[in-house]
Amino acid sequence: MPINQPATRTAVSSTTFPTASTMQVAAYMVEPTAGNFFSGTTFTYNYSGGSSGSSGKWGGNTAQYWPLSECYINFLAYANETGTGAFDSTTPASAATITQSDNSSAQTDLMYAIGQGQVTKSGNTLTIPESVAMQFKHAQAWICFTVQGSTNITLKSITLNGAKYSGTYTITHTAYNAKTGQSVSGAWSSVGETKNVEVPGWTSAALTGSAVTVGNGLLVVPDDTETGDFTKFTISYTLGGKDYTYEYTPSSTNVAQATKYTFAITMTANEIFVSPSVTDWTSTSATAVNINGSGS
Repeated sequence: MPINQPATRTAVSSTTFPTASTMQVAAYMVEPTAGNFFSGTTFTYNYSGGSSGSSGKWGGNTAQYWPLSECYINFLAYANETGTGAFDSTTPASAATITQSDNSSAQTDLMYAIGQGQVTKSGNTLTIPESVAMQFKHAQAWICFTVQGSTNITLKSITLNGAKYSGTYTITHTAYNAKTGQSVSGAWSSVGETKNVEVPGWTSAALTGSAVTVGNGLLVVPDDTETGDFTKFTISYTLGGKDYTYEYTPSSTNVAQATKYTFAITMTANEIFVSPSVTDWTSTSATAVNINGSGS
């Protein structure tokens, strides 16, 4: 008895992945016939042309459908590049290379992920998975600042000095053609020149006794080929109607990808205290869900 049910369209849904972004996705079919499933398509939020239920979800601008048979498919995705990116030309789901241009103004978070999806069969009934998990990793380091202090001090700006904001990032998806042993990693190369960049999103304001976050922080490119990733940061402030600057050099200026560095600054009329801390930059969850659609 033939199976007669609609194929399903592959899409992505998430409340944590930034909806203003796009992602590029490639897929490799492991079973029943090994080979490239699709070489790469752009996924957007509330994508046009989607089937009923696509509102509030992610979908491919070029529709992709699950096969009407048992199958096992592995996915590779990357998102938010400010430069140009491309999957491997022969086996797209195996690797991708992103050349990120100067990111000091855009401050765009480059991320990458893998996922696996399986269609199973019991008797004459196919079971389409409700979701395919995607755990996006961050390719850059995030440097953040908080500030508090005397109310007679106005913080004008904070500038990170000598940081990297461009480079080529290569994503490697191992065992993309197998059902087990999936992993993904990435590495930077050809890192660009250093640059001084003011922390965006901060308007000059008087300090208070409570710590506040200074703007949006800064995304920088880790550079393992040199001794440091940035040299120092400069605090510009006003006290008693006069302008001052203070330069702070951390004991270590090396940064690692997927890591968040926070400098807690306390300012008084006589002293400036800086307390650094390092934490993992938590991966961003996204979920590839299957939206009913027509096709074969």
